[in-house]
Amino acid sequence: MLLLMLVTGIAHSAELVLNSGPGQAGGIEWQSLSINYQAASAGQAGWQAAITDLKMGSDQPLGDVRLNCTRPDGAALACANGQLTWQIPDGPELAATIFMAPLDQGWQIEVAADRLSLAGTLNLDQPEASVLTLTFDAFDLGALPPAVLESISMNLLVGKVSGNAVMDQGRIQADLELDNGGFDGFEGQVAGDGLAISLELNGELIDWLPRATVDLTQRGGELLVGSLYLPAPESPLIVSAELDMKAPDHLLIDSLRLSDPSALEVQASAELKQTEKSWQLARLDVERAELYLPRGWQRWADGHAAAAGFGDLDSAGRLVASMSMVNSELVSLEATLDAVTFSDPAERFALQPASGSVSWSDGDLLARIDLDGLALFGLPLGAAKLRAGRSSDGFVLLEPLRFPILDGALVIDRLLVGSGEEGREVDLDARIEPLDLQQLTRLLGFPEFGGKLSGDFPGVTLNRDLLAFTGGIDIDAFSGQIRLDQLSVERPFGSLPALAAQVEFDRLDLLELTGAFNFGRMTGQVSGWMRGLRLLNWRPVAMDTRLFTHEDAPNRRISQRAVDNLSSLGGGIGGTLISGTILSFFEDFPYRRAGLACRLSNNICHIDGVAPHETGGFYIVEGRLLPRLDIIGHRRLVDWPQMLSQLEAATR
Repeated sequence: MLLLMLVTGIAHSAELVLNSGPGQAGGIEWQSLSINYQAASAGQAGWQAAITDLKMGSDQPLGDVRLNCTRPDGAALACANGQLTWQIPDGPELAATIFMAPLDQGWQIEVAADRLSLAGTLNLDQPEASVLTLTFDAFDLGALPPAVLESISMNLLVGKVSGNAVMDQGRIQADLELDNGGFDGFEGQVAGDGLAISLELNGELIDWLPRATVDLTQRGGELLVGSLYLPAPESPLIVSAELDMKAPDHLLIDSLRLSDPSALEVQASAELKQTEKSWQLARLDVERAELYLPRGWQRWADGHAAAAGFGDLDSAGRLVASMSMVNSELVSLEATLDAVTFSDPAERFALQPASGSVSWSDGDLLARIDLDGLALFGLPLGAAKLRAGRSSDGFVLLEPLRFPILDGALVIDRLLVGSGEEGREVDLDARIEPLDLQQLTRLLGFPEFGGKLSGDFPGVTLNRDLLAFTGGIDIDAFSGQIRLDQLSVERPFGSLPALAAQVEFDRLDLLELTGAFNFGRMTGQVSGWMRGLRLLNWRPVAMDTRLFTHEDAPNRRISQRAVDNLSSLGGGIGGTLISGTILSFFEDFPYRRAGLACRLSNNICHIDGVAPHETGGFYIVEGRLLPRLDIIGHRRLVDWPQMLSQLEAATR
C-alpha cells in the first residue's frame, strides 16, 4: 500500500509524503517505509526517511533506521547535515553524520560514525570510476550489530581495527591492522583469541568483481579451526596469495604461499566454487609443502593426532610433499620422509628414523620406506624395509615385512589396508618366529624364565578401535605349553584399552614356575585355563580361572613358604598349623593334589579349590604320606585388589 500526499500552499509551499507498507528488496525486508520531502519555500528545505522492522531474510532482525537531511543549494536529493540513526534490536543505537551531493557523473559522499568514516565519489554507472576511502580508527568490532555476526555465522567478534581501504579509478588498496582480535563461530568449529594481524591488499575491481594480491601477517594470538589448533607463533606467520573472483560464485587462488618459520612452508593454488550451502574446494594443487619436526608437528598436526588419541608426540625429521585434489578427491601425491621419528610419551610406540618415499598417481601407489626400528609397548623391533603398492582391494605389501626381535622376528606376510562399511580397515597375516623367553622377559622387566615364544596369525583385522586376531600365540615355557586364543584388543592405542583372550596351560613344571615368580617352591606339573579373560587398561577385570596339578607327576612336594602363600590366598590355616609344631622341622611336604580357582566379577574373586572338604571348605592342597599337611580354604569371596596385593607381596 502506497499513500502519496502532496500539500501546496500559496504557490510557493510544497510538501511530499510517501508511505508504504511491507516491502522487500533482494534479501532485505521491512515492515514500513516513509519519505517526507519538504521544499525550500515551505521552510527548511530537506527530507526525512524512515524504515521500520528491517530484516535480513525472515529470521535476522536489523531494527529501525531513520535519516534526516537538509538540502544544500536546493539540490533535489542532496543531503547536508544528515543524521542517520540505527536502533539495533536489544542493542545500542548507532549514529552517523552524512553528506551527499550530486556531481556531473555520480555522487559525492561523506559518512562519519564513531571511529569509522567513508568519503569520496560514487559512480553507479561506471563503478570503476568511483573513488572511495574507508577509514578505521581503532574501530571496535564488538560494536557490530548481532545481525551482522549472524550473517557471517559468528557468535563473537571482538578487536580493534585501524587503517584505510581505498578504491580509486578501479584500483583497490587496503592496509589494515587488527589488535587483540577474537572470534567464535560456526558452532565452535572456528575460534581465535588475542590476535594481532596485519592485512595488505592491492588489486582492481572489474564489474564489481575483485582481482587482488593479499598479504596477511599474524604476529600474535591463537587460532582453532576444527581439530587444528595453532598457538601463538614465535615468529610471524605469513600468508600471501593472488585472488581472482571470476564470478560471484567462482574464486581462483593463485600463488598461495604460507610461511610458518621452522614449522611449515607451503606453495599452492586452489579454486573454490559456491554451492547453495557453502563454498566448496573444486581444485587444490600443492606444488611443495615442507613440514619441519618437531615444531611443525606441534603446531600443525598435534591437534588432529590428539583427536585420535595420539597427542603430545615427540618427533624429529622432515616431511616434503606435493599433491593435487579435484572436488576434494586425491588425484596425486608425492611424499618424502627424511629421518622422521616419533615417540609416544605414554610409551605405546616409538618409531626410529624412517626415510623413503610414497607416490600416488591415477590410483597407483608405491611406498618404499626404510625403518631403523620400531617399539610397541616396550617391545623393540629391529630395522625393516616396507615395500607396498596398491591393488584393486587397497594398500598391499609387495614383499613380506620382517621386524627382527632378539633371536627371532615378527613377520607380516600379507597386509591389506582398504575401506569397509565402518571406515578404514586393516587385514593382515602375521607370524612370530621363535623368541628366547629368557631374553624377552629380561628385556621387558618381567620375572625371568626360559623357553620359546612363537605364534601364527592367519588373520588379523583392525577396524575402527578393535584389533582382532585369528589364530593364536604358542608359548613353550616351564617345560610345558601356554596357548592364547580368541585374542582381541579394543582401543589398542586409545584410553582404557581392553584385552580379551582365552588362555590354556598344559603341564607346566611347577619347580620352574614357582622359582621364576619367587612364590615358594613346589614340584610337580600344573595345567589349567583362563577363560573369558578381560583386561581393562591392562589389569584383569573378569575371568574364569582354574589351576590344578597332575597326580601322575612324580615327586610332588610343597615348601613351607608356598604353604603360607597359598593359605593366605584362600583363607586357609595351613601356615598356622606349621608354626610352633613338629611340622616346622620339615622344609617341604608331599602332596597328592593341589589347585585353586577364581571367577572374577565386579572386583570380587569367587574362590574354589581342588576338591570339597567335609567342613564345608575346600582343599587347596590335599596332602599324602607323612608328614601329611592339608591346606583347607574357607573364604569363598575375596576382594580382588586385596588378592593382587597379597600376590605381589608373596612374590616380592
